[in-house]
Amino acid sequence: ALWYSFGILFSFAPLFSIVKPTEHGVLYRAYFIGTVASAGLILCKYSDDHKQLGAYLLGLSFFHISEYLLTALYKEKKLSYDSFLLNHSTAYHIALTIGLVEYLITYVNLYEDKFYAPIYWTGGVMMIAGDTIRKLAMITAADNFDHIVQDTKASDHRLVTHGVYSISRHPSYMGWFYWAVATQLLLCNPVCTCLYAYAAWKFFSERIEEEEYYLLQFFRGDYVHYKETVGVGIPGIRGYEIASDLRDQMLKKNE
Repeated sequence: ALWYSFGILFSFAPLFSIVKPTEHGVLYRAYFIGTVASAGLILCKYSDDHKQLGAYLLGLSFFHISEYLLTALYKEKKLSYDSFLLNHSTAYHIALTIGLVEYLITYVNLYEDKFYAPIYWTGGVMMIAGDTIRKLAMITAADNFDHIVQDTKASDHRLVTHGVYSISRHPSYMGWFYWAVATQLLLCNPVCTCLYAYAAWKFFSERIEEEEYYLLQFFRGDYVHYKETVGVGIPGIRGYEIASDLRDQMLKKNE
């Protein structure tokens, strides 16, 4: 199945000669994601032993391709091959590798006991829900959304508080957090489920604190009020802690 999928990738190789060199980065990444999705679909349909791996590959592929497509729709000026988020970080690549290694090791040692339906379906539902929340966040924020923390306020930057932002201050991070943990539940990886939960929590805790520091500078009292009325949605993460005297000053200036 995997060799067949790689065959699909190479069958499109001639297309690289008819596009601009600057577009090769996008094509390579798109066809790589398509190959992974093809492998996942084949495993789901034809493999009795690796259906959960197939579902995982499909979910992973959809996550990355949809990141690019939604950026193209709502943030075209920032669109690049980085929008796939395939090069998110070295830590992300290591996490993906460790997850696959645990799956293979536990499969070899447990075989039939590797698949546990309640955990698999819980992971599947969480994975879909988490990615849906993230994509709704991107759609709702539209051109206010960015993959990179902004330290300078753009002239057209607006504070979004409606839609999914009315239930979480950072729905894109919340969705990504639950999606990441769910991928390991789907694979029935007990060790990586715990590791992913800790790593994702730590990453988003630091990311949200940094981002809210700038959001408070951008929107002052409006963000203070928003912060006090809407939570993050990730257990234990409260965001940037603002001193009470500074909080009062911001709210007073906002009146």
